[in-house]
Amino acid sequence: MSHTRGLLKGSKFNGRHSTVIPDAIPVVEAARDCPHVTKIALGVITPLKSGAEHLKFMPVSGGLKMQVRGSAAVQIFWLYTTKPEETIAEITKKWEMR
Repeated sequence: MSHTRGLLKGSKFNGRHSTVIPDAIPVVEAARDCPHVTKIALGVITPLKSGAEHLKFMPVSGGLKMQVRGSAAVQIFWLYTTKPEETIAEITKKWEMR
């Protein structure tokens, strides 16, 4: 597991953790490009058995918790935003277009 070169560059990312599951790359790109997202924190990756891919959002103080279930793992992301509804709409659109 790795990331696309340049994916995690910029002021929206913090920390040293730089691993993104492959299935999450389109939504991380969408979050990075979304004007409503001010910061993205990469979370824990949990390996799983094969299963259906899905995207889930949960509102939290200061933004959103985004869970991406890939084909072999699940990863949590924390998105800092003041406009969660617009952020969910933009990211979901990119997820559905992949």
